[in-house]
Amino acid sequence: MRRPRVLAPAAAAILASAVATGCIPYAVGSTARTVPAGEHVRTTTAFIIPNGIENKGDSVAATIPGLDAEVRIGIDNRSDWGIRVPSWSGVVLNYKRRLDAVPATAAADTGVAVSLMTGAGVINWGEHAHFELSLIASGREDRKAVPYGGLRVMQVAPLNSAAPSDRPTAGGFLGWRLGSRDLGVAPELGVFYDHSTLHIRKSDVIFVPSITFYGHILSSVFH
Repeated sequence: MRRPRVLAPAAAAILASAVATGCIPYAVGSTARTVPAGEHVRTTTAFIIPNGIENKGDSVAATIPGLDAEVRIGIDNRSDWGIRVPSWSGVVLNYKRRLDAVPATAAADTGVAVSLMTGAGVINWGEHAHFELSLIASGREDRKAVPYGGLRVMQVAPLNSAAPSDRPTAGGFLGWRLGSRDLGVAPELGVFYDHSTLHIRKSDVIFVPSITFYGHILSSVFH
């Protein structure tokens, strides 16, 4: 009769790790170009972490799912800002700024775009502060298929004594937006170094496939 008492702490640890890991906004789901001033774009991003939980002694690993919602609002021709709700457990504000030379008109903006995006917020139901920095590059957007990719670094910090500390998460991502920013989808794959604080994952390298829906597809949550 002692086995349930032994399994309970392990199950609790696995659940806590799954919640914490699933709430980090791994996927970028955005090209380097910013939203025009006065306009806004809604997106919903679904992602999974295969082998997110690999409990010692089990032959089958568990997959961790996540769902982020975001709205981006244009500031000027070089910058915009976003509000992201990661897995319905917090809020992250971010700011994107074009680093390349921006043409005077949108019609002339057909080259490669490069942006830096930085953000901060609270995740995991107030357990952690979240900080992020991303470098994004993308191709011309006057076509129905836009490749994008870059580098991303994230760090969480405990906001109370019970919340676990963690190492920085860093990696790269590559995606392809199909359609437009008003109505389209963007499959993306991220590869990150992400140390498992509770040691329930064998590898510190994770693969995070995701798909972002642009426009009103799966975005009715903002209405």
